[in-house]
Amino acid sequence: MDGHGKIDSDAERGNSAPTDHALFPYLSIQKEANSLRSFYADPANRTQLLEAIGRTIAAHKITLLSIDVFDTALLRSPGSELGRFWSLSKRFYETIPERATGPDPTPEDTLLVRIAAMRAAYGMQRHSIVGSDPSLDEIAGTVCALLNRPDLTEHYIRTEEECEIEDVSLNPLVPELRERFPSLRTVFLSDMYLDSRRIGQILAAKHHSGSPPKIYSSADGNGSKIDGGLFDYVSKALNVEPSHALHIGDNLEHDYRGAKRRGWHALHLPLPDKELHQRRTRFAETRAEITTLDAGFAHECRFAP
Repeated sequence: MDGHGKIDSDAERGNSAPTDHALFPYLSIQKEANSLRSFYADPANRTQLLEAIGRTIAAHKITLLSIDVFDTALLRSPGSELGRFWSLSKRFYETIPERATGPDPTPEDTLLVRIAAMRAAYGMQRHSIVGSDPSLDEIAGTVCALLNRPDLTEHYIRTEEECEIEDVSLNPLVPELRERFPSLRTVFLSDMYLDSRRIGQILAAKHHSGSPPKIYSSADGNGSKIDGGLFDYVSKALNVEPSHALHIGDNLEHDYRGAKRRGWHALHLPLPDKELHQRRTRFAETRAEITTLDAGFAHECRFAP
């Protein structure tokens, strides 16, 4: 969910931060790559990134490195958010336990109530914890209540976690960062409805490190990256001055500007233009496939990477 409650992306994720490309040559290469996965698969590109991060660490005496989760630490396949919700809805329908009793929700019904549940959850969240995201548990509970199948809530949550694990791959930059800067404290930050525990389960499935990483999510109730509250919370929780913290991530607003507004240092690792175009194409294909969205939900289903 991008932009807190909108199945849509208003932020120009395809734009790069206003950084001198001569100082950070990886930016031009990354923007022109075929995909995030192909960019990070090239050892030469990762070396340039490690050098850029190393220069920032040395210049500003960085003691905390913060890494965005999705499309940075974990690389998604080139689809869209709507496509992921549609895949989830179909798998949920196909894997309903045989012992379960009650009406069988169709994939189309499941997708429609997911969209409605997201809108309702984010709408209510605006009146409670400013800047935070509702959790998957809340959203799943609403989805299954609207389907008149509250007994399937845990099944829905498990299905979403399985879909997320299958959709992502570990960025090879992550273990190299730990090897290159072994004494640097490293954490992971995310703006979305998956809380830190569930993100930790996804990371653990892809990255078998010795100790579990420290993760902070906007679904934990401590603010978000986009409003800056999550950066403030992490700084205080870890007793780190913002001027000695560095955050890296793909989203221009959440990961770059959000961090800079709170006094952190930041490096933007943008989504390549070709992958952004591919995700838009996949979105249009999914949107055309689901004709039931035409009955009142079309305005809720604009593109989000």
